[in-house]
Amino acid sequence: MRTAYAADPNVGRLGWPGGGWSGTIDGMEPVRPPLGPLPGSTASEVIDSTLLLIPDAAVWLDEDDRVRAANARAREMFRGDVVGRALTALVTAADGADLGRGVGVRCDGIPFAVETSVGRAPGGTLCTFREPPAAAVPQLAQRHFVAAFETAPIGMALFNPDGEYIRVNGALATMLGRDAAALLGRRDQEFTHPDDRRSDVVAAWSILRGERSTHQCEKRFVRPDGTVVWAIANLAFLRDELGRPISWIGQFQDITARRRTEEGLQRMADHDPLTGLLNRRAFDRELHRLLGDEHGPGGGLLVLDLDGFKAVNDAHGHRAGDDALVRCADGLRGATRAGDLVARLGGDEFAIFAPALGAGLPGLVARIHDAVDAAAEATALGVSVGVATTDDVGRRPDALMAAADARMYEAKAGARSGRAGAGR
Repeated sequence: MRTAYAADPNVGRLGWPGGGWSGTIDGMEPVRPPLGPLPGSTASEVIDSTLLLIPDAAVWLDEDDRVRAANARAREMFRGDVVGRALTALVTAADGADLGRGVGVRCDGIPFAVETSVGRAPGGTLCTFREPPAAAVPQLAQRHFVAAFETAPIGMALFNPDGEYIRVNGALATMLGRDAAALLGRRDQEFTHPDDRRSDVVAAWSILRGERSTHQCEKRFVRPDGTVVWAIANLAFLRDELGRPISWIGQFQDITARRRTEEGLQRMADHDPLTGLLNRRAFDRELHRLLGDEHGPGGGLLVLDLDGFKAVNDAHGHRAGDDALVRCADGLRGATRAGDLVARLGGDEFAIFAPALGAGLPGLVARIHDAVDAAAEATALGVSVGVATTDDVGRRPDALMAAADARMYEAKAGARSGRAGAGR
């Protein structure tokens, strides 16, 4: 027996716009689909049986362009029952002209690419839908990846397994202050700040060993003119379906402006606004950090209190007192080393922690006295200093501070006794 589609006019004649599909049954030669159903053939059972014959997703629309019936393939494509929905809720034109190559919307709201054929007929409309073949998706994705790579507003790069640039986009070249061609064949490490290189290498080996799949960090690059650029870096290693290494891919977002703002805010939070020295909170934090490292060096803590400061304020005003504090702070900076912590604890009280100074502490105390004497100018400003070391107190910051503070008050009391004796 040979049966052709729509061969029996009592079953209904299926319209297939544009010659989209035809076929044979039991070896019959292809039959060109008719242009539309005959009048009176749009009963529900006829439409349903007709839609069953169509190999693609298909729906029948009433004259108001709402879905009256749908085959199982349409329900599968749109992931739900589409009966009662308007055609415009299922697909929209991608190019603004027609629905031929449009954008479908599944019942769960996910959009997808779809090709639509529409055939008008008395009493309604037949619509069929096809998604791009699965084999075409990687090619489409590749084209869009290339376009996205080149036009991305953030820096993007591909590296070979050895870490050499094999492709970079314009945003990364601009970030690094170099021509894109000048980056090819060179390593990311060449442009990374020296202090950030080791952590990058450690993370890369962790990924290569399979301990992690990606790495994200904030790191610094150095431009040819020496300026530093901060970036959020995302790194991943790509392998093929056999697990063979293909390349590294990196994304780099310039956050220099944000870091500068954060650093400015952090500086305001950590520093005394008058003298620019560390404030008490920041000094305590850094002291705990240094002494908390049991393998780090010990050191000496000095607590300083200015003598005669109230007299300066009373005689010359608070502006003169502020100027004297600023001069003292500058003098303390000059008396200390680059790695020493120098802070204004509040009022006319200062503190210094000198790591690993040891036998050099008496010399530091002498330089402090000289600095305050120079800052005093024509006033009777002086300084009392209390010293405690980790050798005699231990590495407990609170105990160290308490000991130095007590010895400062002993020195201040001795200075007052000396002045009182000199006056008798």
